[in-house]
Order: sequence, then C-alpha cells, then structure tokens
Amino acid sequence: MPPSCIYPGAIHIHTTYSDGTGTFPEVIAAARDAGLRWIIVTDHDTLAGLPYAGWHDGLLVLVGHEITPPRNHFLALNLREVISHTLPPQAFIDAVYARGGFGIIAHPDERIRNEFKDCYRWDDWTVDGPTQRTGRPVGLELWNVMSDWGENLTRRNRYPHFFLPALGLSGPTPATLAWWDRLNIVGRRTFGIGGVDAHAFKRLAPWGEIEVFPYRWLFGTLTNYLLLDRPLHDDPEVATQQVYAALGAGRSYFVNRLDGAAPSIIFTARRGNQLYTIGDTASIRDGPLLIEADVGRNAYIRLIADGEVLTSGVRRIRQSVDAGAVYRLEGYVGGKSWLFTNPIYVED
Repeated sequence: MPPSCIYPGAIHIHTTYSDGTGTFPEVIAAARDAGLRWIIVTDHDTLAGLPYAGWHDGLLVLVGHEITPPRNHFLALNLREVISHTLPPQAFIDAVYARGGFGIIAHPDERIRNEFKDCYRWDDWTVDGPTQRTGRPVGLELWNVMSDWGENLTRRNRYPHFFLPALGLSGPTPATLAWWDRLNIVGRRTFGIGGVDAHAFKRLAPWGEIEVFPYRWLFGTLTNYLLLDRPLHDDPEVATQQVYAALGAGRSYFVNRLDGAAPSIIFTARRGNQLYTIGDTASIRDGPLLIEADVGRNAYIRLIADGEVLTSGVRRIRQSVDAGAVYRLEGYVGGKSWLFTNPIYVED
C-alpha cells in the first residue's frame, strides 16, 4: 500500500554538546521554523542530549551520536550508550548492532583537506555494515551539505561561496552513488540519506565574526521525507521507532530545498491492483510492471536501473519493466542535483 503520511526531517546535527554552536533549544526552534517534523541529533561521541529526546511542539527530536575517530565517521542510532571511537571501523559497527542499534556511514568520499575542514573519508569501502549483515538496516550518507561545500572551497572562492552557498554544492559524488548501487545490486540493502552536518560554525572574517551556516538555513537544504503508513504516534518512544523503522526500510527520499521542496512525489511500480512504492520489494514473476514517477515540478528526472539510466524525462516518467533490477529516481534542477529516492527492488 502507498504511504499515507509524509514527514520532512533532517539528519546529522551537532550542538554545544560537541562542536556545534547552538544549544538544543536553539536547534529545536530552528528546525520548527524550517517546517521540519523530526530531527536526528548526532553529537560527536556523546549522548548528553538524550534528555531532549521526544516531542517539542510538533517536532520529534531523536538523539544518536557520531562515532568520530580521525577518519571513518559513523552515525550510530537507537542506542542508550556511547560506542568508543578508538575501535577500528568494523569493530565499532559490530558493537552498535550488538547493542540493538543501527547506523549510517557518514560523508564517505571526502578527498580534500583545507583551511575550513579536515578530510574524514571512509577509508575501507569493503567495510559496509555489520559482519552479520542479513536483515539489518545499514545507511549511507549520499550527500552531506557541509562536506560538499567544504570540498569545493578554495581561498579564491571562499567569500563568494559564503554569500552564495549554493555555488559550493555539487551533489553526491559519482563514486558514492556507484558504491550505493553496487551494494543494493548484490543484495546488501543500503538506504541512502542526505545529511546537513549542521554545526553553525563561527569563523573570523576581515569584518568580524561570521556564522557558517546558521541552523535555520541548513534545515532548509537537504530534507529527508519519510513515508509512513500512519501518523507519528503521540508517545515519543513509539514515534521514534516509527522513524527508525522507516529509515531502515529505505522508505524515504531527500531533496535540496534550496531548489524547491517536494512534500509529495509519486514513484511507484504497478501491476493491476498491486502497487509498490519506495522501499518495497516487487517481482516480475507474474508479468511486467509499470513504473510511474511524478515529482510535481518541471525538473529533469532519471530512472536508474542497477546503476544505469533506463529512461528520463521532465517531471514525469512512465516505463514498463520486465526485468528484475534495483530501480531508483534522481532529479535535477538547472543541471544541479536536487532529488534522490531510495529504491524499489524488483526481483526476477
């Protein structure tokens, strides 16, 4: 059945409990002002923000933590204890899952070290989840706002990119998308997200202190839309598990709201009365499927099948498919990355 409720939210946020400059109340106010319904705060190596978890005037706050060794960062979710960043990546991932949590590999394809940022690349791409992976959700941060912006920063462009930050955003790297596709094609199901990596860094400019970038601005960039079968529950614990379950099942898509929101899109596979949507598994055993997409605006969209472009169009796509593959949707506005959905899985 298609989802009946769509909830916008943001992932990968830092507060004053680690290296962010905003308190929890300030972050919550900014998220509510941006129209978000849920956020996941992931301070570095601490769960000090757990007392803030729960509902705040219509905004659900979830608290995880980012495991942050010198490289190989991992967003650890659904835990009540901190996992040591001194463990090697495979060991700390296994520790997360052994304690009932799950997680997301953060900004995997960083390559640049400059005056704004260090390089926090995920070094070993053969480490892509827990050792025992079957049936366990694993995520990949396909696009990270602050990482992307920092990767494109130079001494020459730093002020233009500060005042016109969209100039410094290029979208997921081809290597990251290719890795994501490979994992899903071989059955290592991996959900994709867009992360803001919000810190609201304070930096000195020739004219004084500046903020790079405010939480409110960042919450208007990469937005993850969760697809739920029923509204988020009033009980915060139940609602939290609804969010984690939808994320883990890949029932989401994300867009860069700087180029337009997408509060409701169509991306389905249909055969007669059988209807499948983002995160679902279908089969062509009983005949071909009709894939339909409509993103609600005149964006250029591409239907990707097993990592290759199957067809494309403006705003809408209708395509009959008779082969098993991992099908997902990408959208572009003005030639720039805008929308990425999690896949519909079609089995032979």
